[in-house]
Amino acid sequence: MSNPLSTPATAAVIPWPARLIRAAAIACFALLCGAPAHADPVAEGRAVAAVIEDYLHGSSYNQHDRLTRAFHPDARLYLSQGTDGMREVGIAEYAGWFEKNPGQFNGRTGRLLGVEVDGTIATAKAEIVVSNDKARFVDLFLLKKLGGQWQIISKTATRESAPAHDRQVVLVVSNADTMPGTGLSAGNSFSELIHAYAGFREAGYGVQFVSPEGGAVPLAYIDTRNPEHKAMIYNADFLWALANTRRPDEVNAADYAALMYIGGSAAMYGVAENPGLQALAVRIYEQQGGIVSAVCHGSAGLVNLTLSDGSALVGGKRVTGYPDAFEDRTAAYYRTFPFSIEQRLRANNGQFHHGARGTSHVEADGRLITGMNWESTRGVVAAIVQRLEAGSGAAGSSPDSGG
Repeated sequence: MSNPLSTPATAAVIPWPARLIRAAAIACFALLCGAPAHADPVAEGRAVAAVIEDYLHGSSYNQHDRLTRAFHPDARLYLSQGTDGMREVGIAEYAGWFEKNPGQFNGRTGRLLGVEVDGTIATAKAEIVVSNDKARFVDLFLLKKLGGQWQIISKTATRESAPAHDRQVVLVVSNADTMPGTGLSAGNSFSELIHAYAGFREAGYGVQFVSPEGGAVPLAYIDTRNPEHKAMIYNADFLWALANTRRPDEVNAADYAALMYIGGSAAMYGVAENPGLQALAVRIYEQQGGIVSAVCHGSAGLVNLTLSDGSALVGGKRVTGYPDAFEDRTAAYYRTFPFSIEQRLRANNGQFHHGARGTSHVEADGRLITGMNWESTRGVVAAIVQRLEAGSGAAGSSPDSGG
């Protein structure tokens, strides 16, 4: 985002501290759902997510036992058949479709989209991409907690066409909700988040979020007059993902084709120095041959990235970010910044360039792609997708499972 203090006075600037979200969720759950005082919806949500992960992993890698344990023995599955039909199967029959080539990836790539817990029942939503069939399934689950264990008691799915790949990107966000030593709010740029998320999803890419601490992250610069902002405020999948970001140790570099650092004032704190995020970015870049990117203040995440030969990732490459020329160096917010993005990138032999204020400016130098400001977000995404599509490969195969 641009200058953190330059948001129009009529726009709503809404930082959402992780602690506040968690406290509000617990209070609402206890008051409205009649849950016992010791119930922790965050922990219960994680337990439900673990069950769905058993289903996703078991069905992607032909792990019959892991797939089966996610379901109650009497679970029923209602799957699509034909253009407008439905077939009902039991878990024993369904799991039997995944007995061939145990442990081998079969071309199904799944990700959790959302979880909602209400006492001893829960719902969940997941996406399955079957790349060789050019198909995307959306699965809905009903779960029940029985004997202290969550189990799927019912599942249904719908199918739609999808791009012939199952690639994912990971967006890096910050947990910082306050600028150190001040009462000033910090947050992740909502415009950059929604433009990156929507751009990748429209191109058929899965999107995950990672933050230093995981969990909910603060959001800033939300303008409820903006139709795009308003639409994403009510996008349940998007907001669930932001409330449930993963820690670096919870993600695998091999799962991602690109990593993108999101800006906003929060990007200046806790991201650049995080060793887990550094390792994730370098592994995607070096080991996976993937793309590392950033937009606006998100370029702060690039300043400490060092390759295995000891050189800076940005060394000798064209790069951009929010330039010093556009910062108000006398303002309180700027005095809290731990460093100048431009100066640190130049010190690492990065060839720093920027355009005119308020215009989109993107630098693409091989597999390093950066944008100057929030207006550049769509351009960064387009450059990433273009690069990835130019080097796309063949897909695998999977059982005809009907979702």
